[in-house]
Amino acid sequence: MSKTTAFLESLHYVPEAGWTRSAFSVVRAGKVAAAPGYGIERASHTGQDILYCLSGAGLVETLGQRLEVQAGQLAWIANEAPHAHRADTLAPWTLLWFRFDGPNPPALRAKLFGDGAPRATMPESGPLAAWFERLFAAMRGREIGLDLRLNQLVGEFLAIVDQARLGPEAPRLPATLIATLAAMRADLKRGWDADELAALTRLSPSQTRRLFRRHLRASPRQWLLRERLMHAQSLIVQSGAPLAEIAETCGFCDVYHFSRDFKRSVGLSPAAWRRSELGGSGR
Repeated sequence: MSKTTAFLESLHYVPEAGWTRSAFSVVRAGKVAAAPGYGIERASHTGQDILYCLSGAGLVETLGQRLEVQAGQLAWIANEAPHAHRADTLAPWTLLWFRFDGPNPPALRAKLFGDGAPRATMPESGPLAAWFERLFAAMRGREIGLDLRLNQLVGEFLAIVDQARLGPEAPRLPATLIATLAAMRADLKRGWDADELAALTRLSPSQTRRLFRRHLRASPRQWLLRERLMHAQSLIVQSGAPLAEIAETCGFCDVYHFSRDFKRSVGLSPAAWRRSELGGSGR
């Protein structure tokens, strides 16, 4: 066991000015064989740090949680808050790691992990090690168009972690949830309170919420709102119905709440969105 930390790979990149306001980039990456107890502690930092443990073990402190990280596990550090990480004193880790930045990285973390620990166990001989090889090669090469390439690689990384967290059965929703979603889509005007949903799933209200969170990454209310908004968009462009009628059809209590939720999600009021989509042919 070495008593000194060895940086086996250390790569840096400075994105084009303003790039991370609209897209993602990797600004640092590397491989480190840590000495016993070697660690870092910060009040905050730019971007988000991702640690992937190849061997040994260590501890990550982030979002008020202390996460033990073993070989084959990944930890996502929330750099916007106080955080720390250190190698195990008896079996210090060897890490592949990278830091990425871009528009609202914490939202991506929340999408993947929700309120749970930002840690994932990756499949043995899975795609993540190969992904790091592609990342390192891209950063070493510094070819023209690297900003676009790094943005693409961040997207691939998110998909790899998402698949690892969901497991091999990820594409298959439980039959109970499929039937529940079909019933909700078929009657968007209905309120679908917790007891009504529990009657469909034959689970308790809390179990039903967990079912949605686990497979859809959303609460029943959040999922239903998106379905209502998507159906409303179809009606707005495919029918000449008044907005108040569309609001009622899609389950909104009145046109005011419909307009508020629509603008909050889409960025335009329903009337303005109809004009922008239909142009001069608007009904």
